[in-house]
This record gives sequence, structure tokens and C-alpha cells, in this order.
Amino acid sequence: MIKQVTFGAALLAASTMAQANADNNIISLLSATNEEGDQLELTITGDGNSLILDQTTTLSGVSGNVMDITIWGDNNGGANGGQFTGIALESGLQPGRLVQNGTNNGMLIQIEGSNNLFSALQNGHGNQLSANIQGFGNQAAIQQHGQNNHASISQMGTGNAINISQRSF
Repeated sequence: MIKQVTFGAALLAASTMAQANADNNIISLLSATNEEGDQLELTITGDGNSLILDQTTTLSGVSGNVMDITIWGDNNGGANGGQFTGIALESGLQPGRLVQNGTNNGMLIQIEGSNNLFSALQNGHGNQLSANIQGFGNQAAIQQHGQNNHASISQMGTGNAINISQRSF
């Protein structure tokens, strides 16, 4: 299992649960799995970003959850107690919380800008997510339940909001 968090020049190799503060960034890593291949890489350059990441694999001996999060900017995720509004609020998700339950999920989210709220939940197996948010004051909430869902999102500009919910059985 590889878990790596980079905050500018600070590096934290995370165990099952770790919390780190650097440049007023708050990152919590929660994971109930120790299988090979369950990895998380996170690079943050900026101040006041807040994330809660949780990769939970419920089947023993199965691996494949990956998160690769990169943030350049300030006050992204669920920073400063930020709350979703409008269409993103309807998701019921908490800003800054990224969760993968199940196996063989991926997730790649890159943020460039400031004051962007986002969250994701992949509950199932074989789900993929790719996001690219550039700008200021954007909101993105994504849920994927079941098997083999795919989502791709790109927000550019200011004040964009999206809520994606996919279910398969």
C-alpha cells in the first residue's frame, strides 16, 4: 500500500489514519484496507485547503483503489466550513470528502484556482472518475453507486455548479 501526501515541501507517508497540517491545509486520510495496490497520492500547493479522503475495500484480498489528487490554489475542498448551494447541495455530499468503497475504483481530480467546493463518492466496484476544475467559486458533487460507472467533469471559469448521480446494478 502506498499513501503519500505532499504539501509544498512537507511530506507525510500516511498509515491507516493520518492528519496533517501544512500552510493551514487540513487533510485526513482514513482507510480500512492494507492490501497491495491501494494507493493515494496527493499534492497540494496553496493555503487553507481541506479534504477528507477514505478508501474502504470491503472484500479481503482484493485491491485496486487509487486516488491521485492535485490542488494548486487556496481554500478548496471543504475549506473554511464551506457548504454546497444550489444543485450541488441536492447531492447530500459534504464538500471536501472523497470516498471510494469497494474495489478497482480510480479517481483523479485536479484543481487549479481557489474557493472551489467538490466531493465524490464511488460506492461499488470498477468505477472511474476524472475531474478538472479551473477557476474560482465552482462546485462539483459526484456520486456513483454500483458497478462500472464512469464520469468525467471539467469546469472552467467562475461560479459553475454540477451534481452527477449514477447508479447501476
